[in-house]
Amino acid sequence: MPDNMISSQLRTQEFDSPATTSMNNDFTKFPDFVGGILIEGERAAMKIGGYVKADFISDFDPIDSTDSFDTTTIPIGAPPRRNARFHARQSRLSFDTRWKTGGEVMRAFIEADFFGDGSDGSNAFRLRHAYGTYGRFTAGQTWTTFTDPSAVPNTLDFEGAVSNVNRRQGLVRWTQPILWDGLSLAAALENPRINFEIPSGVQGVGRTESPDVIARLRYEQDWGEFQSAMVLRELGFQPVDQDVITGTAWGFNFTGSVMPTDTIKGYYQITFGEGIGSYRGSPDVIATGPDTASILPMFGWMVGCKREWSDRWSSNLTYSRLDLEAIPGQAPDNLRSTTYLAVNLINTPYERVFWGIEYLYGIRENQSGARADANRVQMSFGFLLP
Repeated sequence: MPDNMISSQLRTQEFDSPATTSMNNDFTKFPDFVGGILIEGERAAMKIGGYVKADFISDFDPIDSTDSFDTTTIPIGAPPRRNARFHARQSRLSFDTRWKTGGEVMRAFIEADFFGDGSDGSNAFRLRHAYGTYGRFTAGQTWTTFTDPSAVPNTLDFEGAVSNVNRRQGLVRWTQPILWDGLSLAAALENPRINFEIPSGVQGVGRTESPDVIARLRYEQDWGEFQSAMVLRELGFQPVDQDVITGTAWGFNFTGSVMPTDTIKGYYQITFGEGIGSYRGSPDVIATGPDTASILPMFGWMVGCKREWSDRWSSNLTYSRLDLEAIPGQAPDNLRSTTYLAVNLINTPYERVFWGIEYLYGIRENQSGARADANRVQMSFGFLLP
């Protein structure tokens, strides 16, 4: 049996492979399972995917995150400075294997990039995804059920919108179609990572005694998709030689995208809750005094639009904002809000080759009201694996 026929037979449309749009110039989605290499008889195929992506960055204002545009690292009150940075850390490699067992498609997917935290600043190899699926069941490490990968902005910048939930973690998940075509309900137990800012007069460690419980309702059609997700979690902290102190956290994430034409895609996100800051790189619990702390409420939103100008040219505009509540007692230099703007132009001159240029603008505001902004221009060149 030819390889392309095997790939077609084993292809699935699971949401766990976030590639619901047919638009071109979209290197953020998983590789399509087409042309996979036959690895075992006529019932299994493997797809080797990924890409090489080189980023050339020029900063016109101080920002401490040189490899990605993390607006929370914009220093306030810093003297003027500029920055130039060339790297290829976003390059990634994936292995997607599928086979049939009992009439169901089994899948094992592994993907890694070079954005790990190397202690010496090196490009450490980092696991992104490692999971398997059998029918409606998923187990391993992949996008949290609380996120919507199909609404991720197509930015050249690796960081992306400040409110976008882009966490990957260990989980077990069941996805169940319900009521009518395109509607599904998913429920998951997931790894409970917690981000504490410990008061200066307290010694102790965070405890994760129960998994995060997440559910999502999703509706998708060829013209767009809508999703609502909810997370419930228990935050635990144990002072030295004392019992564990717990608190309940919760959050909602509403996302969606619409394609009014074949060349235009609009998307949005609204996220809010208490104690869910770690789902987007901010604290879940904040110190409010020498020996006191409080669960931190947050609110974030994003809007964006992608436009294809031709078969080879496309552009994307994304604007996002994240606000953390001004709880009394916080340190004046704690984050209050941050803003992210990205606009780009991407070209695909040859098959599986792209280049683009992007302008980025960000603002950081502290609890004291002090603020600073940053401007960046990034140019990228990419080569996608077959």
